[in-house]
Amino acid sequence: MSNTPSAFDAALHLLPAPVTVIGARQGDEMGGLTAAWVTRVSIEPPLLVASVGHGRRTFELLDGAREFTVSVLHGDQVETARLFGLQSRRDVDKWAQTEHVLLGVGVPAVANCAAQYLCRLIDRFTTGDHDCLVGEIVSAETVAGGPALPMRGADYAPRPATD
Repeated sequence: MSNTPSAFDAALHLLPAPVTVIGARQGDEMGGLTAAWVTRVSIEPPLLVASVGHGRRTFELLDGAREFTVSVLHGDQVETARLFGLQSRRDVDKWAQTEHVLLGVGVPAVANCAAQYLCRLIDRFTTGDHDCLVGEIVSAETVAGGPALPMRGADYAPRPATD
């Protein structure tokens, strides 16, 4: 058994997680980022937790937010995952390039994803280099259904088969 960061990372990538897009809005500015660390944590009330990295522009937009969205990407939305995961709002208006809907107080969500959630932010706490956002699910909709796009390491595309 190894105790190196690379061993931890390799083993942690084996935990199944769907790729999601977290949507945020502050004033007229909309942001979004991919997050694979999203899970439900309570049935009653319906709660989920999303983990957001500190260096992301959307992290800044979530400061003081009352609501955020979670769009679970469908298995064929690799390009959407790459757009929201590999591009910064500082350089690209990702929502202008993505079909989306506005939920709640105008928070963007991916239009043709597997499922969408509108969450009311009820708690936020720091965990290392990320903050965990606890959201109470205000509304949820299965849009295209599954299968959800699974996180596959550094990229979102399936790894090629090896002989």
